[in-house]
Amino acid sequence: MAEKYVQTLDRSLDVLEVLAQAEEALGVTEIGNRISLHKSTVHRILHTLCHRGYVERVRDSERYQLGIKIVELGIRFFNDLEIRKVASPVLNDLAKLLNEVVHLVLPDEGEVVYIDKAESSHIVSMHSKVGRRAPMHCTAVGKALLSTLPEEEVRHILETKGMTRYTPNTIVEPDALMVYLREVKASKISVDTEENEIGIICMGTPVFDYSGRAIGAISVSGPAERIKEKGIERIGREMKKSGEEISAHMGFEFFQKP
Repeated sequence: MAEKYVQTLDRSLDVLEVLAQAEEALGVTEIGNRISLHKSTVHRILHTLCHRGYVERVRDSERYQLGIKIVELGIRFFNDLEIRKVASPVLNDLAKLLNEVVHLVLPDEGEVVYIDKAESSHIVSMHSKVGRRAPMHCTAVGKALLSTLPEEEVRHILETKGMTRYTPNTIVEPDALMVYLREVKASKISVDTEENEIGIICMGTPVFDYSGRAIGAISVSGPAERIKEKGIERIGREMKKSGEEISAHMGFEFFQKP
């Protein structure tokens, strides 16, 4: 049985592809002629795409071109692919050096998503797995990412997502977290001391792209006693170096201030 497609969506993608292939902005009639659509249909589609930011109308004209949202999606897709490819060998080297689990996460709608993992020789039971989502306020990677955002944006995330208490150590007061995030912003190192899981210490540092935007974070995690024995300062120093290495490969210049 043949697959059924959503006609309006299919036509909307046709419009986007026509604009992407054009060397200049196009009018409604031109678009309609290229994909055999009535101009009233094209106009409705353009109105919706403009509303969502995928298309924009050229000022003082009735011509249209791709909008900034398309660029944002393209950059996000590029970064998501590239950061894993670039980070993987660095994560493996760091895991071998420290013999602890190392993760790479990306931010997504006020949460973090684990997208890669380098194992240690130890068997450690942890909640963090590739593909899993986690809150920002109580994870080292989440706090590393929050530290790079304006306070207003951080508070919006906290208000929207809440600050669930997962252990007795979880920070659940926005003001207290904001104080800590200022320290993380300066040091580029965050620590989750059994805030998300009892018995587990996790340390995180942000990863930046060519524009100075934090596009992800890496972490080192392990049993609390073992992490303390190896030295939180030492682990933080090595982890930060690895984060800087990944950022450099992503085009970030460290003389810039993110």
